[in-house]
Amino acid sequence: MNFLVMVTGARTKGLILTCVLMAAGLHAVNADTLMRVDDFGDNPGEIGMYIHVPDNMPARAPLVVSLHGCRQDAATYADAGWNVLAEEWKFYVLYPEQSIRNNPYACWNWFAAADTQRGEGEAASIMAMIETMRERYDIDEHRIFVEGLSAGAYMTAVLLAAYPDVFAGGATNAGGPAYCAVTERHFWDPFGWWYLYTGNLNARRCMRGLDLLPEDWGERVRQHAPDGYNGPWPIISIWHGNADDRVKPGNLDELVDQWTYIHGIDRIFDDYVALGPEGRFMHSEYQDDHGIVRVETWQIEGMSHGTAITGEPGERCGRTRDYILDAGICAARRIGRFWGLDD
Repeated sequence: MNFLVMVTGARTKGLILTCVLMAAGLHAVNADTLMRVDDFGDNPGEIGMYIHVPDNMPARAPLVVSLHGCRQDAATYADAGWNVLAEEWKFYVLYPEQSIRNNPYACWNWFAAADTQRGEGEAASIMAMIETMRERYDIDEHRIFVEGLSAGAYMTAVLLAAYPDVFAGGATNAGGPAYCAVTERHFWDPFGWWYLYTGNLNARRCMRGLDLLPEDWGERVRQHAPDGYNGPWPIISIWHGNADDRVKPGNLDELVDQWTYIHGIDRIFDDYVALGPEGRFMHSEYQDDHGIVRVETWQIEGMSHGTAITGEPGERCGRTRDYILDAGICAARRIGRFWGLDD
């Protein structure tokens, strides 16, 4: 079974889930790197909160919310490089952490209606964490960003759609469009078996790639945004390896369709450049009428499912793990520059 889409029918503890945790290789958070926060208000999604706070923080610093992928936790995904950049550029990092009580492979339930609607489930818990950060630290409310990998990337797109009034920008690594799947649980399904089956089926369809019109994707965003919301909409950086066999690379194009529609710009890129050895890093920009880049894409030649890092001088960011891949380019650093975190 593909671990990206496996869900549980209910949030229950048990020995079998403990065994899954051990099998998935998840481990305790390194206290020297991340700090656990237990008291962050309402937590309907029953998830964990970890943060990285650099020393000597300036006033009105940005906040980056970083969502791990399946078979990962906050500590493993911290190796994607955001802590390194936080120390260099001075911003806060928030790492929500999925629980195996919700999903046995620690995937975010990005395809479940109960966890992706504004004010509900896992999405609501993440918003409670952001509000706690704003209460306890001097954070610029206009510079809050979210990014994620795989299931975390799908959830990132969902959060940008449901909370455009919170986020200035986002980034997806090996993900797909917001609300590609919205699986409901019905009253006649008390044990959740039908919910489990349809959730997995719907998610797999998304991962293989659904080819919808831009207006169809865009209206899914508008339907889940606050009532009457007309913008501004978050900017987005979209990353995908063209050798990804878990989440098909065509999902990048569907994300472009969705977010260019939302920004009211065309789907013809305004700038394109192929960087790196043999032009492996293909970068496109989509600008509004004022020449501001609202959507950008990065396609990485030969990269499989994961997020890109590198140890190259000037691009240094994280360290390799499963799904954190040395591709010769630092996604976090490039995304941070796109968001203006290096200003």
